Amino acid sequence: LIGCWTRTCPAFDILNKKIMMFKDSWHVLIKDVLPEGKTYKLLMSHKVHNITRCIAFHDVIHPIPQQNTQTVKFRSAEWVCPNKAVTPHTLHCLALDIMGKKLNDFQSSQQLVQSICDALLTHQDAYENTKILHQDLNVRNIVIY
Repeated sequence: LIGCWTRTCPAFDILNKKIMMFKDSWHVLIKDVLPEGKTYKLLMSHKVHNITRCIAFHDVIHPIPQQNTQTVKFRSAEWVCPNKAVTPHTLHCLALDIMGKKLNDFQSSQQLVQSICDALLTHQDAYENTKILHQDLNVRNIVIY
């Protein structure tokens, strides 16, 4: 389950004694862009179908500068090709209440089609109820559960 900027792995929830999913990704530091953990909370509050519970989330911010992208610091350096579109990011971590399988690991064509159908209906529900559009629905971010 590795996307362009995302990594996931199983983790053990010691309070509930079960396996869950730990995920980290690079969150865009723009005022109007919600971190993924807050997006999960918003989707849950609007009762969007097939959304797993986000147990915890946070941005990994200072004092560890390596947890923030450094490119924005150098966008005006004389040795850099001009690019005003550089956006700062910070590492964002969350824990989800499930640990599913990669979509590629389907057991039958029915399971594959059902998983894709569920994902499409969930994204439709999310857009209709919250006006949130995922914008990157692909094989790497549909989980069979």
